[in-house]
Amino acid sequence: MANKLSSCVYDGKRWKLMVIGALSVTGIAAMALGVSFAEAIRRIVFVVTGK
Repeated sequence: MANKLSSCVYDGKRWKLMVIGALSVTGIAAMALGVSFAEAIRRIVFVVTGK
C-alpha cells in the first residue's frame, strides 16, 4: 500500500514538472511570436503611412 502511494506521489510530481515545462516552453514561444507579430504590424503601419 505504501509503495503504491509513493508511486502515485512520484507520478504526480513528474506530471507537475512536465506541465510546468510545457507551459514555460509555450509561453516563451508565444512571447517570441508576439514580438514578431507586433514588429510585423509596426512595419506594415510604417509602409502604409509612409513614415
